[in-house]
Amino acid sequence: MRPAIFTLLLVIPCSLAIIKKTIECSRVQRNSTCFIEGVSFETPTDEYVTAFPTSSHIIIESSEILHFSSQLFDALAETAFLTLKGCLIPTVTFRSDELHSLRIDNTGLREFAVTPFENRNLNTLIINGNPLSAIPPTVRYLTGLSILDLSNNQLEHVKLDWFRTMENLLVLDLSANRIVRIDIVPSLRLGRLKNFWINHNRLRQVAFFPDFAPALRRVRLVENRWSCEWVAQVRQSIWTSAIHVYGAEYLCADKLDGGLCCYEGDLYNSSEIESEHEERTYFDGGIASEQFPRAERMLARDDNREERQHMLLKQSYDVLEQKYRRLVEEKERLEQRFVNTVRELERTVKRLTTELTEAQDMIRTQNLKIVLQ
Repeated sequence: MRPAIFTLLLVIPCSLAIIKKTIECSRVQRNSTCFIEGVSFETPTDEYVTAFPTSSHIIIESSEILHFSSQLFDALAETAFLTLKGCLIPTVTFRSDELHSLRIDNTGLREFAVTPFENRNLNTLIINGNPLSAIPPTVRYLTGLSILDLSNNQLEHVKLDWFRTMENLLVLDLSANRIVRIDIVPSLRLGRLKNFWINHNRLRQVAFFPDFAPALRRVRLVENRWSCEWVAQVRQSIWTSAIHVYGAEYLCADKLDGGLCCYEGDLYNSSEIESEHEERTYFDGGIASEQFPRAERMLARDDNREERQHMLLKQSYDVLEQKYRRLVEEKERLEQRFVNTVRELERTVKRLTTELTEAQDMIRTQNLKIVLQ
C-alpha cells in the first residue's frame, strides 16, 4: 500500500506540470514587448495552471479576467513591466517581487488589493480610467513607489498617511476623481514629494498644505470647490515655498482669488459628506473584517454555464455604462474648459491689440518729432 501511495505522490506534481498552460503572445514588437489579447478563464482553477510567456514587458488587452489574482502575478516569470488595458478586469490582488511597473488602464477596475508584505521593487503604479472608488490601506506595503498615479477614477476619500512608508515618492496624482476629503495628520512628511496633482475634484481644503511635502515644487489645484479662507491661507505659503502652481481659472461662480475659484461659507453639510463615504475595511496584516469579494468564488458557486455567461455579460454592461457616464461628464467638463479658453484668448487678443495700437501711436509720435526737428 505504501509504495502505491508514494507512486501517486510522484505522479501528481508531474501531471500538474504537464497541464500547465502557457499563454502565447498575439504579437511582439521590436522592443520585445509581448501583446496578449483575448484571454478568458473558463473556470477559477485556470489561473493556477496558467503561465505567461517570458518577456520583460507584457501588455494584456481585449481580455476578460474577473480576478487578476496573486497567483496570476506569480505566473509572470521575468516580467518587469505589466500593462492591463481595454479589458474587463474588475478585481486585482497585487503580489510580485519582479514587477517594476504596473499600469491598469480602463479595465472596469472596482477593487484593488495589495498582499500585506513589504514590496520595494514596484517603482510605478498607474491606475487610470476605472470606476475605482477606494484604495486599500495595504497600499502602504508598496514602499518602493516613486510614481503613484490614481487619476481619472472615482475616488472619494484619501488618507495620505497610507503613503508615509513611500520614502521615494516623487509624484502623486489624484486628479480627476470625486475626492471630497484628504486626511492628513500633522506629523506627516512626504519628504521627497515634488509633484502633487489634485485638480478636478470636489475639495474644500487640504489641511497642513504644503507643510506635509517640504520638497514640493509643482502642484495642480484648479477645478475644485475651494474655501476662500483656505485659498487666502495657502497663497502666502505657496509663494514662500517657491511652488509652481499649474493652471488657472478665469470665470468663477463666486470669487476668484489668485487664479483659483473659491466659495464663501460651507457648501456642503459635513454629515452628508460622511454619508457618501461607506467605510471599507480590507485585508491588512492578517486581519480581515471585510475582504474583497473574490470573483472565482462567485463562479465556483455558479455551476450553470448560462448563468455564468449572464454574469459576465452583466459585468460588461456595468463597465460600459460607467464608461458612458464618465464620457458624458468629461464631455461637459471639456466643453466648459473650451469656452473658458476661448474667452481667455479673446481677452489676450484684445490686450495685445491695445498694446500694438499704443506702440504704433508712440512710433508715429516719435517719427513726427524727428520730422519736425
